[in-house]
Amino acid sequence: MEDRKVVFLVLITGLVAGVIGSFYSYLMHFVQHLVYAYSAADGLDFGQAVARVSPEHRLAALFGCGLVVGIGWVLIHRYGSPLVDIKTAVQDEKKPMPLVTTLVHATLQIITVGAGSPLGREVAPREASAGIMSAVVKHCNLTWENRSLIIACAAGAGLAAVYNAPLSAAVFILETLVMTCNVKAVGTALLSCGLAAGIVRFVVGDAVQYALPMPDVTGSYQTFAVILGIFTAVTVRLFNQTVTALPKFDRKSPKMIVIAVGAFVFIGLMAMYFPEILGNGKAGNELTFTDSINWTYAAGLFATKWLAVLAALTAGAYGGRITPSMMLGSTSALVLAALWSVCISPVSLSFAAFVGAVVFLGLAQKMPLTACVFMLEISRFSTELFYPMALAMGTALITQRFLQRKYE
Repeated sequence: MEDRKVVFLVLITGLVAGVIGSFYSYLMHFVQHLVYAYSAADGLDFGQAVARVSPEHRLAALFGCGLVVGIGWVLIHRYGSPLVDIKTAVQDEKKPMPLVTTLVHATLQIITVGAGSPLGREVAPREASAGIMSAVVKHCNLTWENRSLIIACAAGAGLAAVYNAPLSAAVFILETLVMTCNVKAVGTALLSCGLAAGIVRFVVGDAVQYALPMPDVTGSYQTFAVILGIFTAVTVRLFNQTVTALPKFDRKSPKMIVIAVGAFVFIGLMAMYFPEILGNGKAGNELTFTDSINWTYAAGLFATKWLAVLAALTAGAYGGRITPSMMLGSTSALVLAALWSVCISPVSLSFAAFVGAVVFLGLAQKMPLTACVFMLEISRFSTELFYPMALAMGTALITQRFLQRKYE
């Protein structure tokens, strides 16, 4: 009897995540069009629209975004229920996600990312879907194991919906949330994510996140992939250390409004010269994946995106780190590949950027298997790239483990 309930709830989970993903997609595009003065009829993507407006427009937009971040999250922390993250809700039966606060919190993430916050959009539909299903399963007579599984599937289905990537979202559920691979977990993960992606494809369309030419896999790419893995593991460690070292402020204090405005004005000043750092990072990835920028501009994007993410987190903003991690990985890898090509042997810069994005994402978000599947699914590139990705990711994981043992 309970298995029937689980199957029914999985169907509801896919439906909820698909609707949430579709709604948030439209909401984010509405905010982008409003803030950066363009429409779908202009035929521009977000990166092009941001680059088209004046530097002063970008600065003003980030000033406004800082106000929304500061006021919005101060109010949530002062008057809302304490926020509960997805992993805690999956692992701790006594800490359900508060429905209303979670929905407001998730919607605010979408609004601020649409306005230019340098964080990602993918956490919002995951949290909103998981929050709704967390409230639903409280009223169902299920074992904790099944309730936990439904909440995890809701989070993964939200990811599937926002990126149109059902398989990698299912892998994400198994690798990072339920951390098991039995038939029940695999079946529910695949079904919920497939349904969510199907609904989004029906409502929004079968969008490919990176509809770009596949990078050339030529030159000394095997050796380079190994070196890239080592390089990226060191870079991720340094990035994580800077995030850990960020100052902690009382997020209920009105002072956070001033801090948020200051931090986002700083981001706006950098965006006057590097507009691709605004939003989740897709604009920067599109440049690196197509070898459309030189290594000096890539280095500038890498440094400013790093600082922008740190500034946003200091300001108390929330958001995902999937696409920001990809951008940090792609830009740093392009710089390394340019130097490698000059000093050692030619290698495709777009190939390096793509593999660098995979490895940085896998290490920074602690989901190496998900990252490999995810990147091919959202680009629909050939599985030929699995070979260099495996070399780079494997080397990176070993290097990361070595650094942890040596320095922690």
